[in-house]
Amino acid sequence: MKETSGTPVRLRQVAVIRDGPRQETVVLEADGMYYIKGETVYLQFAEENELGRVNNIVKIAPDEVTVLRSGAVEMRQTFRRRQETSGHYGTVFGRWALSTKTSAMEFQYDDRQKKGRLFLSYELALEHERSGRHTLTLTFKGV
Repeated sequence: MKETSGTPVRLRQVAVIRDGPRQETVVLEADGMYYIKGETVYLQFAEENELGRVNNIVKIAPDEVTVLRSGAVEMRQTFRRRQETSGHYGTVFGRWALSTKTSAMEFQYDDRQKKGRLFLSYELALEHERSGRHTLTLTFKGV
């Protein structure tokens, strides 16, 4: 991969949370930037939620994915296939320990069509309490 100065992209993030019979789907669409630095891909975008503006960076390395959020939500979580990893999640209401056990992690990018897809599937625990199976699909395309 070659280094880039940044490509504007349109992103669609679909998060599905399954906890027993309960299922929740959260969809976010945003404009962002796509960068490559060495072997690592970066996706950068902002979102507005009920707490305010959140800046997101998704760092996709060959063996791990790290999600960094700042602003109204502070979060850092790393995902490694078939491993349990620790992180944190914080808002004005408090800070909580996260842990994830990642079962699937896939990233594809088509340089010719300037589009890509990141898929993560993991078990989440918040403050050591199981919070169900989560899947995150992030698709993006150059604009």
